[in-house]
Amino acid sequence: MPKAVINTEFTIRKITVEDVKEIYKLLIDNRPYVGLNSRYTYFLLAKDFSDTCIVALDGDKIIAFSSGYLPPNRPDTFFNWEIVVQKDYRGKGLQKTLLLKQIKMTGAKYFEGTINPSNKVSKKNFFEIARLLKTECKTHILFTEEDFENDGHEKEILCRIGPITKDALQNCFRDTQ
Repeated sequence: MPKAVINTEFTIRKITVEDVKEIYKLLIDNRPYVGLNSRYTYFLLAKDFSDTCIVALDGDKIIAFSSGYLPPNRPDTFFNWEIVVQKDYRGKGLQKTLLLKQIKMTGAKYFEGTINPSNKVSKKNFFEIARLLKTECKTHILFTEEDFENDGHEKEILCRIGPITKDALQNCFRDTQ
């Protein structure tokens, strides 16, 4: 039986309002890989979406952040809005770990997220998550460059993974409980 794919080296927990300052710095430090919204957005995520947004910590330092939600018109789907891992901690499976934890936390049957064509790491991770969950990853263009009024924003490609079975998800967490 293969070993669990979840990185247990770091603490992972739901976000709090007190985390926003450090999350915002993490996002600034890791541009251009992530978009940067207003601090107000992150306060709202911490206040109203803390059940679906998480951080990873090394000691008491936030090293990764992932936000998402269950769309009201698709309550069986977890949509990942944004994920960032501090440069020094990349390559340790944290992106996959955070996303799999969020899927498990929400009980979602489907996982969705958007990626830009230049974000090859996230694309690779999304397809790897589909493989680990023994399901498929379907893609299509959600928003074009023109939708962003040609402001330099790349198109956003929607990745939809699923259906996700409880057994396949649980196998990712084997040996971590």
